[in-house]
Amino acid sequence: MYRPANGAPASSVAEDLRGPKLGRFCRGCGGIYPLYRERHDGKSLNGRDHVSPPCTHEGESFDDGESWWEDAVQVLPT
Repeated sequence: MYRPANGAPASSVAEDLRGPKLGRFCRGCGGIYPLYRERHDGKSLNGRDHVSPPCTHEGESFDDGESWWEDAVQVLPT
């Protein structure tokens, strides 16, 4: 079974507990999207299931400087 690394938005993790960047965290739906995806396509690494309504940012591009997403990092063990 594949289990993605424990990730969280970088702003919510103390600097000493931040691991490598895992992807992009959408503030709208709470999903973490892989770095190789250029757009928010509704297929997150982890997040809500497929039954939930689509995110308001679905289809948008992960452009630098946008306020609706931020980097997601691995949370290191304490």
